[in-house]
Amino acid sequence: MAGKDNSSETLAKGLWILDIFGDDDVGYTLSQISRRTGINKTSIYRYVNTFCELGFLKRDDRTGLYRLGVRMLALAHAMLEKSELERAVKTQVDAAHERHGVHIDVGILSGDAIYLIYRRESQDTKAFRSFSYGSEPYYLAAGKAAMAFMDPGDLAALVGRLELSPKTDKTVTSPEALLADLRESAERGYTRNREEFVPGLIAIGAPLYSLRTGKVVGGVSFDSSTDRYSMEEFEKRFAGYLVELAKKISAVVSW
Repeated sequence: MAGKDNSSETLAKGLWILDIFGDDDVGYTLSQISRRTGINKTSIYRYVNTFCELGFLKRDDRTGLYRLGVRMLALAHAMLEKSELERAVKTQVDAAHERHGVHIDVGILSGDAIYLIYRRESQDTKAFRSFSYGSEPYYLAAGKAAMAFMDPGDLAALVGRLELSPKTDKTVTSPEALLADLRESAERGYTRNREEFVPGLIAIGAPLYSLRTGKVVGGVSFDSSTDRYSMEEFEKRFAGYLVELAKKISAVVSW
């Protein structure tokens, strides 16, 4: 951990434990938390019990799984309500949603994950499970958009760290195939997601950039059910609008 003399390693471990709960809402056992963080099970037990007492985590007595508690959810909601970043994005996304009637997700990269900062759902996507906090980026259109426009060295290192486990039978799990897909996406200007996260859900994604550094910092996606559009119809109709929205969001938000 950088700057170790001026920081708390104990606090960092606790936050690292909480961070894994954003990946999926499946819940984790003590052993799974220990394996994912590399922290011994005895320490995990103390951390998790403390988080449960404070309301940041909750334990399902039937399954023994730990999930995010109401206090953590309330804290996340309060942060988004007061976030200047969320407010700046909201104006642009709401206008695009009203004009085109599509589901829109905006995510920002942090570490090896992409974190949702704003969403506008459409009627045809409300039945689907969407990423709600933080997820690995390789199976999401917004995440793939960020990856496709990364520095090649940073991208290679990221792909090397990711486990690339399948979410559906269409998830790209070969590093070579993923890198080829991302190269094609960079040439095209946007990414495609053909039911790689949820069956029946397709999406296209475009990158968000920091105007200060010129580096990619996240992505924005348009999502649809396959009942409403085919992949070809969806990208033909909306890809241009998506790329323009990504430029607008990059222009109004500073990182």
